Amino acid sequence: MNVTITEDHQEERIGVVILFLSFSVLAACLSKIILSKILKNRISLPFTVTVLILSFIIGLIVTHTKTITNNFQRGEIQLSEIHPHLIYYIFLPLLIFDSSFNGHFYLVKHQLLSAVLLAGPGVLISTVIIAASSVYLFPYNWSWLTGLLFGSILCATDPIAVVALLHDSGASKSLASLIDFESLLNDGSAFVIFLIFKNIFVGETYNARLIITDILKFSIGGPVFGLISGFICVKILNRINGELEVEVALTFAISYLIFFIADVELRVSAVLALVTMGLYMAKHKYCISSNVQISLVSAWRMATYLINIMIFTVTGIILAKSLVNTATTIIAQDFVYSIVLYIVIHIGRALTVILLYPLIRRSGVHISWKDGLVLIWSGLRGSMALILVLMVDLDTRIDSVTRNHFLFHVSMIALLTLVINGTTSRFFIHSLGLKQGAKESQIVLSQALEHMQRETFSQLLQIKQDEKFAEVNWKVLDEYLPKKLLKELNEEENISSTEEVSQPLNLNGNQQFKTISMVNVNAVDRENIRNELVIRFLTAMAIDYEKQWYLGMIHRQTLDILIKSVEQAKQKRSFELHWQLLIEHFRLSFLLLNLMRFNYFDFINKWTNRLLFDHILLTIELTLGFHSAETRMDNILVLFPELITIDEQIMNEVCHEAKQYQLNAARVLHHLRKSYQLCWTAQMTKRCAQMLLKHQSIAIIHLYETGILDDNEYAHICKLIENKIFSLEYGKIQLSDDEK
Repeated sequence: MNVTITEDHQEERIGVVILFLSFSVLAACLSKIILSKILKNRISLPFTVTVLILSFIIGLIVTHTKTITNNFQRGEIQLSEIHPHLIYYIFLPLLIFDSSFNGHFYLVKHQLLSAVLLAGPGVLISTVIIAASSVYLFPYNWSWLTGLLFGSILCATDPIAVVALLHDSGASKSLASLIDFESLLNDGSAFVIFLIFKNIFVGETYNARLIITDILKFSIGGPVFGLISGFICVKILNRINGELEVEVALTFAISYLIFFIADVELRVSAVLALVTMGLYMAKHKYCISSNVQISLVSAWRMATYLINIMIFTVTGIILAKSLVNTATTIIAQDFVYSIVLYIVIHIGRALTVILLYPLIRRSGVHISWKDGLVLIWSGLRGSMALILVLMVDLDTRIDSVTRNHFLFHVSMIALLTLVINGTTSRFFIHSLGLKQGAKESQIVLSQALEHMQRETFSQLLQIKQDEKFAEVNWKVLDEYLPKKLLKELNEEENISSTEEVSQPLNLNGNQQFKTISMVNVNAVDRENIRNELVIRFLTAMAIDYEKQWYLGMIHRQTLDILIKSVEQAKQKRSFELHWQLLIEHFRLSFLLLNLMRFNYFDFINKWTNRLLFDHILLTIELTLGFHSAETRMDNILVLFPELITIDEQIMNEVCHEAKQYQLNAARVLHHLRKSYQLCWTAQMTKRCAQMLLKHQSIAIIHLYETGILDDNEYAHICKLIENKIFSLEYGKIQLSDDEK
């Protein structure tokens, strides 16, 4: 009987929590609709901060309510008492893996050393500064050990809050990537420091050797385990093709599995393990099937959206409960100390950035003083700091007064940084002019908008000549032309370049277009414009490579090489580097060169011939992929003639350079075709087979969309086609004996 009552009570507790979370998701979605659709984003309030404020207010109301009368209140109470380890294991794995796996790997790779500096020495500097301020400014007579424990909690910038903030504020991709990656590594290093100081504080035996051992185990063991896990996951996913549910579910499952094994079984940094695994998989992101890529992104976007709502809801109600429950030991003066601490934290982060700036510059990352200000302002404290302080609060070996002071000040700092920094971040970035981008980016944007105007005008003329639209009210239609969009764009984003766009479309049919004047552009600006155009063209090539993969023209291995080389070329803004990196793959490997010298045994000769054949096939496919992308780039100026008006001389130079490498690729293809006819035949046969199978797949999709095929027939035929495509991906084309 007692067991039944206990089980019913447990089910009721779970039910009321689900009720409260469901309400939270609904309230968050409604608030986003109100902010974006009704208020038209006039209030510069990030979505996640809105959720935090709403849940904080609800938490204060429920905490001050003496009588609990409904399940909504019970759900809030149950959720506010959630164990910190549950927050750690439920919410963090998905959000950390999402940030690393769906991030920009080649940007992160370039910024790796800078992020390590900020998350390593930077965390230690912040910890010492916060510890010193708490020891000498607070009237609590804390020892240095207590101060260092307190500092280790507050030095942890929250990756969840930072990622959400950057996505909402509109920071540049490069700056957002650096702050995002630094916050992820910061999370892992701060957790290690916290565990060491906490264990020393509660009286566990510790010496210098154990401290060094723990630091090495966490900081090296985590990444090594993550790298091994990532390698295994990529190998497994490479062998799966077109299994939407399996591939999506696998990415979610491994994020939790690796996090748990690293933290519980291996006792290494779970955060660093997951970040490393995510980055390795991001580097090899084409291990995911081409027809699953978009669905995978959508699935992760939906999951992180819901998780963000829930974690900021939990953060808000925990903050409310923490502030109310510490009221017995907290006096008005403590609020002043929290504000002072808030200022000290930003001063400490500023000192950290200033001290590490020379090393960051030497690592190859160039950040301006404006970027530095954003870097300082982005040091938010949130759920991670709360998790750590709640772990302290649950440890009865620490006296209750110290625990209350820890809980109060950490809650206040989390609240202040999330609300003040979070709500002002968008305005801060806009006021510094970082949202607009560089001058050369604005010039290209201006011509893109000019292109939109021209295309709309052309379409408008066709519509006016169509008898079906003879009764159209052209005055009303005027509100839906590009001029209205450009006006709204100027108001929302403050993009000054749109002011240079041509005059609004004339419904009478006479239209005059302007071009950008380059008279006052100096040599430095011209070089910047040239570099910007090269980056845009290389980006177009990367997109074309992905299209070739989707159409079955190239394999995953080829795509990986092409994307890797084009991303490195974008960093140096060089077509030449892209081509040179591909040439490196044309050369015979050290193993193959040595095998060709030892031609005394038949089995070695067969192995050598097989490797040589595969190498030539790869060379042909790489060159074909590069040449096809370059050829399609010729159409850019035809489809987008406004680029010429930026600067005809610059455009001619860029196009001439691109054309030279296209001709180089054509010469290589001609040589390969003449010298290795068998390899050429095998490669082109395989390429043709893959393209035909992709065409069949597209044709089947069109038949299904017209209702000719039912669900079962469509799924069965698609499965057969996908199996053939997969067999070509890893199999060999069987040539006739005559061809051999």
